[in-house]
Amino acid sequence: MGNDQIRRMTSEDIYRFKLINEPQFSPDGERISYVVTTIEKDKNDYRSSVYVAKADGSGSRRVTQADAKDSAPRWSPDGKHLAFLSNRAEKPQIWMIRADGGEAWQVSSLSEGVGTFGWSPDGASFAAVSKSTEESEVKKDDEKDDEEKSDVKHITKIRYKADGEGFLDGKPRHLWLVPAFGGDAQQLTNADIDDVDPVWSPNGREIAFVTNRSEGREMNTVSQVWSIVATGKEERAIIGGDNADFTSPSWSPDGSQLAVVGGFDPAAGGAKNANLWIVPAGGGDPRNISAEFDRSIGDSAMSDVYAGSANRPRWSPDGSSLFTLVSDSGSTHIHRIAVEGGEISRVTGGDRRISAFAISPDGKRLAYIAGDATNPGDLFVANIDGSDEQQLTNLNADFLSTVSLSEPEEFRVKSLSDGAEIQGWVMKPVGFEEGKKYPLILQIHGGPHAMYSNHMMHEFQLMAARGYVVVFCNPRGSAGYGEAFTTYTHMAWGEKDMPDIMAAVEHVVGLGYVDENRLGITGGSYGGYMTLWMIGHTDRFKAAVTQRCVSNLHSFYGTSDIGFTFGEYEFGGTAWERREHFMKYSPISYVADMKTPLRIVHSELDFRCPIEQAEQVFISLKRLGREVDFVRIPDENHNLSRNGKPKHRIERLEYIIGWFDKHL
Repeated sequence: MGNDQIRRMTSEDIYRFKLINEPQFSPDGERISYVVTTIEKDKNDYRSSVYVAKADGSGSRRVTQADAKDSAPRWSPDGKHLAFLSNRAEKPQIWMIRADGGEAWQVSSLSEGVGTFGWSPDGASFAAVSKSTEESEVKKDDEKDDEEKSDVKHITKIRYKADGEGFLDGKPRHLWLVPAFGGDAQQLTNADIDDVDPVWSPNGREIAFVTNRSEGREMNTVSQVWSIVATGKEERAIIGGDNADFTSPSWSPDGSQLAVVGGFDPAAGGAKNANLWIVPAGGGDPRNISAEFDRSIGDSAMSDVYAGSANRPRWSPDGSSLFTLVSDSGSTHIHRIAVEGGEISRVTGGDRRISAFAISPDGKRLAYIAGDATNPGDLFVANIDGSDEQQLTNLNADFLSTVSLSEPEEFRVKSLSDGAEIQGWVMKPVGFEEGKKYPLILQIHGGPHAMYSNHMMHEFQLMAARGYVVVFCNPRGSAGYGEAFTTYTHMAWGEKDMPDIMAAVEHVVGLGYVDENRLGITGGSYGGYMTLWMIGHTDRFKAAVTQRCVSNLHSFYGTSDIGFTFGEYEFGGTAWERREHFMKYSPISYVADMKTPLRIVHSELDFRCPIEQAEQVFISLKRLGREVDFVRIPDENHNLSRNGKPKHRIERLEYIIGWFDKHL
């Protein structure tokens, strides 16, 4: 394509992205299923379809054709069928289709739908997760009557709402046994708390799952691994205890052990390393095989053009090693960890993010989704050691060939407080000209224990296309640089990481092409907190946009769905025990010092950082006579920027950049 046909990225280009996830090898290793998600303008929604590619790269085909969200494909043990989740019947249910094509049919009919599922080793049934307590698509008449009597909410439990779900219905998730080819589903568990993430033992006798059966489960965040006999209701703890924090169970090939991810500090909320452990299948002391590796197991990266996958550690067929994702210094890669000795080697490489992977049944090949700063992701295959990589899809090639993109440039800088090394990136404006000065927008990530990465951000590309220098970094508190780095901000948000962030800003200003009188700042969630903190402690920025912010840690404790757990850990106690400490680190305490023109963007159904946090800032600044406005987005939650309604995502982007256009 000629240069005259290349254009700049727009906010509406969100409709042109194709997002890929969920790679799964067929039992013979010759095919790989995956899911492609598109964003549909006319429906203001998302659609997903299942595809199958030949592992040798000789072609792929679309398997499901419905106007629906088809996801999570899983091969039958004999390779003849693909089961998947679909919302064709309103609530997600298990559907099935022959692997060689044809029409799909509905398998499950659970009244509350299905969350996740997995084939039994003999291919006769599924272990499924559902809130259902009976197999029926129609509610009983008396249940309808009860709903019609009153819309008043009578709340008795401390966990009564959750971001993305809204007000909870009081129905915990249970494990179900669903016949694959006809018959009645059987409820396996009936706890008063969620039982999730089922995985079959190799012999098909047991199903391991994640739950919390501790006595204090209403108040704590304990995460245990239990097992249930598939033919009955006999349950047992594999990893119990009141200090367990384990997820992602994975049986060894011989069924004698399980790999799990986590540790023994459930209150830490992602601040401390999640390690890889081995535990005997019969129960016993778990063994930490990644203890000497100062990185957290899993993918801590973030992107606004990304579709998540179900990831868990995967065993080599001989049981000698485990493969897992690890985030490190802005990239996420597959790592191999020896079961004995814990020797760790990185399998994939490059400045990119591996977001999902699978191992062929013979243990010789890998399939994975990889994306980078200028491509949201494609399907790749390689040898088990990462060699001989081959790209099987090129989903966004046609679209990306029509737009000019800005390639992030990495830099390292010393913190202004103590000289610690901080990793950052700068994106020059599209059409950059030497000798010209440009306005700058600083982006601060959420979490706080997450990581900006070598993965595409549509929002950043859009800002560069609009003529801005974009700078982003991973200050202390971020994941991907070791536990001491991640926990550095504990009990001192803002105070400890602001010098790291400002070091990145001053570094980029010093490069010579930034107009230091036109600096903007924005961020969401913890990034929204930091935006407020920083404009309350410096006048360096000429415009700010805070998104889904935290402003008052004291009220956050009682209004956020995670305030009484996450907030308690991060600030060392309850809001009433440590009121002065909570308020010292609350940006609202410094509102009188906020002189920077501020736009507040917040979703009205955000239960993670409730909109009252934004309301406090707006009212205070209006009362002070400062320049501030407030953008309230209805019917959206904390994840608007990643999976909200497409029209609202576009409006959000235009409100953010519009504020900077006005002031910078």
